[in-house]
Amino acid sequence: MTNPSSIVDGSYPPGFRGTTPFFVANALLSDRGALRARLEADGYLFFKSVIPTDALRTVHQDFRSILETLEVVHAECGDDPMKAACKPFREGEQAYFDVHDQLYTVESFHRLVQHPALMQVVREVLGDTAFPHPLAILRLIFPGNLPVTTPPHQDFPNNQGSKNLTAAWIPLTDCPARLGPLAVLSGSHKFGVMPLQHHLGAGNRAAKLDPCMDQLEWHGGDFELGDILLFSALTVHSATHNLDPTAMRISVDFRYQVEGEPLTEQCLEPHFGRLSWDKIYKGWQRNDLNYYWRDKRFDVVPWDPALQQISEKDAAAGMKAALKYAVDRGDLKFDISSLK
Repeated sequence: MTNPSSIVDGSYPPGFRGTTPFFVANALLSDRGALRARLEADGYLFFKSVIPTDALRTVHQDFRSILETLEVVHAECGDDPMKAACKPFREGEQAYFDVHDQLYTVESFHRLVQHPALMQVVREVLGDTAFPHPLAILRLIFPGNLPVTTPPHQDFPNNQGSKNLTAAWIPLTDCPARLGPLAVLSGSHKFGVMPLQHHLGAGNRAAKLDPCMDQLEWHGGDFELGDILLFSALTVHSATHNLDPTAMRISVDFRYQVEGEPLTEQCLEPHFGRLSWDKIYKGWQRNDLNYYWRDKRFDVVPWDPALQQISEKDAAAGMKAALKYAVDRGDLKFDISSLK
């Protein structure tokens, strides 16, 4: 586990003051009451070595085959972090979608969501009827692409539905601090839904943290293959900067809730809604997971666009940041200083 005193300020986005090591919750796995009490207290649970590494390596290798073919990463042997072979791109760009759409059809990725070892942990925490949203998410994090590091945010405005929704964040390789793993703001789930501002990172939104939250501690550290981080929909969490000179950080995150609670229609669709489920399922070797959620009990509730709104001032600042990112990357020639 990373020693907070050894973390340099440049490893973290603005606002971080280093991190306290995660509390490891493995010893609580036989006590559902203790697990839920700890989740209620901290807003997260961190488990070591609970997913078989073979299952994670299979997804990693399936992704690697596609990324090598698309020349996003260098062709090389082994299960070490993949090495970037192209200029960074960010979520929302066509280059990103060209890659993401192919990765999103990978069968092993969608099967990982319901791996028995993962489901056992999730059901110990949430209850026996817990099930995953079909909306599974994968992240491709380039080295040194600091302006688009995922900022502090909550999942609830992005998913809505149940505030008891719980996410699982899982790296597909060992993920030491230099690769930019997740950190969580312990206890932040108790402060309710927070207002948003624009950001270039995933989701294009960051939470505006209330100054009274300065008392809270960021928890984080190194991840090893097989570790998982669970956190609630209201827990503020953030990626840290990928400072490795060459390596990609490849991770997945899934959402779980118990039956009978609300969710929005978006949570039943593929991420970004660009592909149909029929297209994703085409070519799979098995069909036992196809449309599995149709047998689950839940209430579909309307999406509330107000939870995603930002001010005109923040929108303008976001546009300026996007232009600067394009200029700095060499994609656009523009005098940023000409903007008011």
